[in-house]
Amino acid sequence: MLEPIDVVNEAAVLCGATPLMSLDSETPSALAGRLAYDRLLGHMLGIHWFSFSLSTRQLARLSDAVPLTGFKYVFALPPERVGNPRAIIADIKNSGALYPHWLLEGDQVHADDDPLFARIRLKAPPRLWSGPFREAFTVALAANFALSLKRNRQLAADLKLEAFGPPSLSDRGGKMLAAILDDAQSTPSMEHPVTAYDPLTSAWRS
Repeated sequence: MLEPIDVVNEAAVLCGATPLMSLDSETPSALAGRLAYDRLLGHMLGIHWFSFSLSTRQLARLSDAVPLTGFKYVFALPPERVGNPRAIIADIKNSGALYPHWLLEGDQVHADDDPLFARIRLKAPPRLWSGPFREAFTVALAANFALSLKRNRQLAADLKLEAFGPPSLSDRGGKMLAAILDDAQSTPSMEHPVTAYDPLTSAWRS
């Protein structure tokens, strides 16, 4: 089963760095590996709603909270989520029917109905990643290691360009674009309502 340490070591080998024995120890190298892995994963999942990272969670209502916004209830968003929720849902059996009236306040959702559910993204483990996403992530992590571990700015720049494309594409080019397109093509259209109007996708298909 693919684990984070496997991906980290693939990236290390790709840039000529020494592989790690573990990510669980408190050594400087293990700590640096964990931080680089977590930071990059959060960044790449924030670029696109990858289907393998999506999860539906029931929101926990805060019974003691008194909302000042005019809504009846306050709900806590799951702390393990990456970014804001994709959607709020009242009918769990009809996830396509989005709940229309709610307010996001920090880590809370204010609304008038209970229960409510949120469609969120999580830091999915590597075993759930698609092949193109794993490839993009590994090359991007190798770019990070090339700079932080090998002090090789040119190699880092080359690997970053391979992973994300030129800066003008805002990290949505290169292997990352291949991962985005692969996910969009293998996911029902309701999961990616914006994809059809994405200028990068339109340009690629034209």
